Amino acid sequence: MTEKANLPPYRYKIFGLTVASEIALPVRSSIAGEAIGPVDVTMRVGEIPGRLENAPHQGACWSADSVRFLLDLPAIGRFLAADGCCVTIQPAPGVAIEDILIFATGTAMAAILYQRGAMLLHGSAVTHQGRTFIFCGPSGVGKSTLAAALCRSGCGFISDDVCAISHLADGTPIIEPDGRVLRLYPDSIGQVGMEDAVGSRVRQMLEKFHVTPPEHDTPKKEAPPLAAIYLLADSNPVDLPGIVRLAPLEAAQALLRQSYRRRIALAYAHQGQPAARTAALLSRVGVYRLSRPREFAQLDETVARLRTHWDQLA
Repeated sequence: MTEKANLPPYRYKIFGLTVASEIALPVRSSIAGEAIGPVDVTMRVGEIPGRLENAPHQGACWSADSVRFLLDLPAIGRFLAADGCCVTIQPAPGVAIEDILIFATGTAMAAILYQRGAMLLHGSAVTHQGRTFIFCGPSGVGKSTLAAALCRSGCGFISDDVCAISHLADGTPIIEPDGRVLRLYPDSIGQVGMEDAVGSRVRQMLEKFHVTPPEHDTPKKEAPPLAAIYLLADSNPVDLPGIVRLAPLEAAQALLRQSYRRRIALAYAHQGQPAARTAALLSRVGVYRLSRPREFAQLDETVARLRTHWDQLA
């Protein structure tokens, strides 16, 4: 926990952690300082080195050691996540910091969580009748659009793009809300009928918008237990629309592949112990392949298929 003295002024709840930020974070609800207790993570603007010396883990635009993660995006900025508790942001010259916060609250915050031993999936999550459901898949597969359609049909919204899995005292897995809203392209917004809920652009150069989902079945205190994880796949003449449960070994391999920013997850595997965490998760939750048409016109059929499946789950 971070000492209260000289803390940044803005307070948010992100993935179950209390974050104090120097910068107001877009489309997030702040929380009152008196009600939050200790701060877990601070987010500040500052100078960041161009590289981490002798970092054992390297990617195209990032490097990491046991306690630090550096993301260097030319013409955008640098982001440093350190010790599981500090995010530093340095915009590139001439770049507005408000336009790059998505990287601080996305990849950099994910690194913070990995440094703290978290398990993250690349997916979106909703709740329905006291249970939580995750939809995983690569970027562009339709996770956010499906989550939006489910929210429109009466589900509650939990998280978009990143799902942080934690456990209650009895071992029940839950998803910690990410504190954000949906992020959708215009065609998805029109299809799910959320034109009136559109907010600011995710980035000024990107035709993608923050969209506030309707408040249905949203948990007020404790997140509902995780009931199922779905891996999104496109249906075809051979792989017809439907839902199939994966065998344990296939499910374990699939979940490890669905880790958010997988190479970063591997860099901090010694903290998170993903194999053991995955085994524990699979002892409680089924993993399913959801094959469905990608066409918007058949989105309601996918929603109906999921609701039928939820009714059949024990």
